[in-house]
Amino acid sequence: MKKTLIILTVLLLSVLTAACSSSSGNQNSKENKVAVTHDLGKTNVPKHPKQVVVLELGFIDTLLDLGITPVGVADDNKAKQLINKDVLKKIDGYTSVGTRSQPSMEKIASLKPDLIIADTTRHKKVYDQLKKIAPTIALDNLNADYQDTIDASLTIAKAVGKEQEMEKKLTAHEEKLNETKRKISANSASVLLIGNTNDTIMARDENFFTSRLLTQVGYQYAISTSDNSESGNGGDSVNMKMTLEQLLKTDPDVIILMTGKTDDIDADGKRPIEKNVLWKKLKAVKNGHVYHVDRAVWSLRRSVDGANAILDELQQEMPAEKK
Repeated sequence: MKKTLIILTVLLLSVLTAACSSSSGNQNSKENKVAVTHDLGKTNVPKHPKQVVVLELGFIDTLLDLGITPVGVADDNKAKQLINKDVLKKIDGYTSVGTRSQPSMEKIASLKPDLIIADTTRHKKVYDQLKKIAPTIALDNLNADYQDTIDASLTIAKAVGKEQEMEKKLTAHEEKLNETKRKISANSASVLLIGNTNDTIMARDENFFTSRLLTQVGYQYAISTSDNSESGNGGDSVNMKMTLEQLLKTDPDVIILMTGKTDDIDADGKRPIEKNVLWKKLKAVKNGHVYHVDRAVWSLRRSVDGANAILDELQQEMPAEKK
């Protein structure tokens, strides 16, 4: 009888010890994670993740600002064309996980990430697949406006435990924004950001990241989506189709032409549209307020650092005429 009681006592102590151990383990597990609310829900992310994969270009800058180099990037297999050369040097050694529109699940999994940062629009349909590989947060970058980008930066900072660092970065950015506003004296001059002009004029709409940034420094954006029923998603941004006649009717004070390797440029280094008689009638053309900028910076680098690069260029190259 005594022997039986001893055995039962030992078994009971074993069960209690296991239960306490399990409870302690669960508690430690919870303590080592942070709950991050994002566009597609709430995700428990390991504190201070080190193996991070990003599936949109704008997230690279944010991680670098926080002292983290991504191990994997969806770069469309065109890194030199799409990623700023200085940024590319900083992330040297990363693994390409394919295209932003269709990242390779196998390549992502092979990196054994402890955090994946996905784009809300591009990756909504594959979000369930991604979160099976690793904790995944989804944020706007493809169709992000200026405020979306700021908010995403703060969310990423929380996810990696570096909120104070990002707050300092944003304070410095706000100072640069105010400095630019003072220096260029835009005085509500109207501005239009134009991308491709090969087959038709494709202007960025007023909700695009860079469009919003331009209004932050005092410009007035020249068009809105309600002006054109043919507006729609143009791949890496929201575009609006325009004819030269429509552009002349809008007649912005400032035109910013984003350039890239895919542009149709003639032997004189001009776009065919620039030789059209209607183009030459534009106010911005007559006043010398047409500026050529790098599309990779002005369209693809949707981040705080990308915004800072644009602000630097605005200060150096594009002073608006005071009215």
